[in-house]
Amino acid sequence: MGTVIAWPLATLPTGSESGKWLECNGQAVNASLYPKLTVLMSYTPNYSGVFLRGYGSQNSYHYGTILHLSGNLGELQGDSIRNITGSIEMPEMYPDHSSGSSGAFYQYLYDTARTYRVNGSGYGAVTYFDTSRIVPTSNENRPVNKAVRYLIKAK
Repeated sequence: MGTVIAWPLATLPTGSESGKWLECNGQAVNASLYPKLTVLMSYTPNYSGVFLRGYGSQNSYHYGTILHLSGNLGELQGDSIRNITGSIEMPEMYPDHSSGSSGAFYQYLYDTARTYRVNGSGYGAVTYFDTSRIVPTSNENRPVNKAVRYLIKAK
């Protein structure tokens, strides 16, 4: 009782005489149906749309030494990404000089055909920042994943 499992099907498990599986979606636990679970919690945990992470911390070494640190038990930890960097080289703005960029930065160089000038030379650059040039992007931060339903055993 109180065990949480990842379940890959749309239907809940059936046929268990020792209890029932409830979805971990923040629903109230019915005290008359599940008195033992109610002693532990009034509501199931809400794991909808989030990844579960092991409690604690450890280092990884594949991109330098990185400390991976969970939040407190039961705490919803917000999303985050590592810093994305790049550089822009800005030499004197004359036609015989080049400028460059790296990482998430890129430049569009222009000449006197443009309506504005840099230092009167007639040459300049527009600098852009676009992380999709170096990492996959989305409207959220997420690891590679497959959806499951988290269920809790109720008695």
